[in-house]
Amino acid sequence: MKLTNHLLVKEAKLFCEISNNKKHPKLEGISDEKAIGTYIEQEFKLFLSEKYEFDMGSSAYGIDFPDVSINTDIKVTSRKKPQNSCPFKDIRQKIYGLGYNILLFIYNMDKENDLKFESCNFIKSNQTGDYNLTKNLIQMVENNWKKEDITKYLIECKIPGNLDTLEQLSEEIINNPPEQGYLTISNALQWRLKYSHIKDTTETITENNTKKEYGDYQTPLYFTKKIVDYTKKEYNLNPDLIIEPTCGIGNFIKASRQQYPNVPIIGIDINEEYLKQIDFDINGIKLFNENIFTFDFNKIKKDTDTNYLIIGNPPWITNTQLSKFNSDNIPMKRNYKKLEFFHAITGESNFDVSEFIILRIIEEFKKLNTSLVFLCKYTVACNIFEQIVKNNIKLARIEIIKFDSMKIFKADTSSCIFIIQFNHENKDITTCDVTNIDNIDEKYTIGVINDKLYSDVNNIVDVDGECPFEWRQGIKHDCAKIMELEQDGTNYKNKKDEQVILEENLLYPLLKTSNLKNPIINSSDKKIIITQHKLKEDTSYIKEDCPLTWKYLYKNREYFENRKSSIYINTPPYSIFGIGEYTFKKYKVAISGFYKKGLFTLVYADDKSMMLDDTCYYISFDNYNHAYITMLILNSYVVKKFLSSIVFLDSKRPYTKKVLKRVDLIKAVNILSIDDLVKTENNLNLDNYITQEKYENYLKFLKSIDKKSWMKKY
Repeated sequence: MKLTNHLLVKEAKLFCEISNNKKHPKLEGISDEKAIGTYIEQEFKLFLSEKYEFDMGSSAYGIDFPDVSINTDIKVTSRKKPQNSCPFKDIRQKIYGLGYNILLFIYNMDKENDLKFESCNFIKSNQTGDYNLTKNLIQMVENNWKKEDITKYLIECKIPGNLDTLEQLSEEIINNPPEQGYLTISNALQWRLKYSHIKDTTETITENNTKKEYGDYQTPLYFTKKIVDYTKKEYNLNPDLIIEPTCGIGNFIKASRQQYPNVPIIGIDINEEYLKQIDFDINGIKLFNENIFTFDFNKIKKDTDTNYLIIGNPPWITNTQLSKFNSDNIPMKRNYKKLEFFHAITGESNFDVSEFIILRIIEEFKKLNTSLVFLCKYTVACNIFEQIVKNNIKLARIEIIKFDSMKIFKADTSSCIFIIQFNHENKDITTCDVTNIDNIDEKYTIGVINDKLYSDVNNIVDVDGECPFEWRQGIKHDCAKIMELEQDGTNYKNKKDEQVILEENLLYPLLKTSNLKNPIINSSDKKIIITQHKLKEDTSYIKEDCPLTWKYLYKNREYFENRKSSIYINTPPYSIFGIGEYTFKKYKVAISGFYKKGLFTLVYADDKSMMLDDTCYYISFDNYNHAYITMLILNSYVVKKFLSSIVFLDSKRPYTKKVLKRVDLIKAVNILSIDDLVKTENNLNLDNYITQEKYENYLKFLKSIDKKSWMKKY
């Protein structure tokens, strides 16, 4: 009998069922995934050959079933590592598919180390494109995007090709939109496929994977009741319609129904499995299985006199984290904070999905009688408050109430109940009170003054302005396993625990966030490979000057090719960022972006410039005294008090360039005396080094700086 695709799929499922109920002695003691994959392919073909006639395929064909009527390749992958590779032919494959079908076996090795199939899936040829890319391109065509805008998007996605090629591809996309793909495909010269979007034919996604993919923390029912009770009592809420976006299993719906037994309730969630857990017998509930990012609120809005209560707990995850799970619960990437290009592509455009959702709902309901009650990270609430003030959005009331998210969600992050009201009493509000539901003594006020956000408006010292020195971020390479080394005898060891022999030319001492614990550091046991001295410098010189280093980098080129950040598009091999003349200055004053203590550290090395990783920020100097005194000023009580009024310690990265550049050192020295700096030395347990003469020379240097020429030089 001639084999067909219909029979191929039928027999594949049968093969999995039979295989799951028998032993596989040939796999005993084998853990190599490639060997397991080869075994499965051979066993399946042998299984088919007993019933059907078909072309076995060969390396010349490149796929397992090359018959025109079948045109299918077998892929085998472990559940623990759901990915595979295939030969690169054309970048268009990422958009229009690989040109052949895929029969995918996903297996697991059980406790007895025996083979068990998790699922078997058949992906049609026109569905083998990249999931997120095709999804967004289809949406762009439907929304009548111009060719220029699609081309910019392809460049942002690191699609290989020159401008002419990408423009032609954009035009083709408009005229011939792709089908929705279900793979995740990298841009490396060897396709790296992932299969997280392929729906299992044998079972649904596990609960843990779903939580990761959708970024949700289901709110316990007792806590939703506490919130609904509190807001009804304190805000005297009397809604005509209750809406829970991203409602999950509906605990806010249940709590709302108890307090508001006759009010209609609407729930929206992308996960159908969650909606199935909500009791449809609860009176007056309407559920929408839709994506909140594309949901049309106009179909549920009523007349302008309606009082809305929008309550819920949007996903606690960033867009970048969701992208790692290839989730469809993510908005199309947009630079919605209007950042400059370089800042947008180097990470500042990363945002919490809940922030995007809440801002969208504010935009939809700000002119209606609406009360918003959301659980979110504290930093998200602060960011949204800042956006409200800067965009001149009028509101009636705003409040942030902190709670213990470790107790509620087992989540180690500062969290809050964020409450906003819009009604006929809307006005300009520039401050927001912060309290704590578990600690009545914790109370302070955040605010936006002159377009600048303060973490405590009652604790402001007047040194706000602009730093005369340019703060820089440390080296960004996104390849720590290869680029960062430690001394191992006379040689080095990388983070893959491999012995490495390299020339010293490109090796520089390295400090990371965890090292910045003392006010002065002048040594390090870590090294970093510095491949460039300026941005986009040609790296081919390494081959001649440092052949061992070149051989090492080339051997590990896949790590560099798989770097996801778009800053590496059209750059020389092994490129790094955060590099320039300023990087090689001998003295730097640095701070960890992550640590809450906020210690400024003078760093230097005797032989070569000390490097810092991209979790650190620094300013650089040629003169030790200038660096030392700057370190003292930044650690003084004046600057520390000012920073306490603008730094949000609940942030993952409290100290950023945006924060540090606000420290006006000239204003600070107008307040500080030599005695203040001597006290700072004592507080830092440093020997007395500063003198009146050194301080006066520093003041002359500081006040003589032409900022523009300084920034250009450094």
